[in-house]
Parts: sequence; structure tokens; C-alpha cells
Amino acid sequence: MSVKSFAVKSISRGEYEQMVHRGHAGAVPVIESAPVLDRWRAEHPDWRGRHWTFIADDRDVLRLRPLNVTRAERRPIAA
Repeated sequence: MSVKSFAVKSISRGEYEQMVHRGHAGAVPVIESAPVLDRWRAEHPDWRGRHWTFIADDRDVLRLRPLNVTRAERRPIAA
């Protein structure tokens, strides 16, 4: 089985919270398999190491993948 290279997906905090609510994403401490995390860190140096998600592959099979969540925007306080 060949592994297809892919970029780590980045989503907003709001999108992440919706995915968590539906069970499609979560925090890395939920994953107890260190070999998976070690492989993700080696294959995706741009991954921040905090979140995961399910992403459908070309056959519509959900695969566990690393995920980056963008920081919340800081908006200026109205005067």
C-alpha cells in the first residue's frame, strides 16, 4: 500500500469545534499510539502536533490525519 503525500489541513477554531462536536476531530492526547504521532511529526514538519481529523481519501474511506487549528483572530476593542 503506497502512502499518498498530503499537506496538513488548517481550519479555524470555529470549524474545529464543529468537527469535534460531530466526532470528526479531536486533540492529540486522545490518540495513545506514539508510533502514529512520531510518523506524523516526521512526515509533516508543518504540523503543530495538537489536533487530528478524519479526511476522506480518493475512495471515500475516512483516514485519521494530522490537523492544524488556526489561532483566533484578535479584534480591536471598540472605543
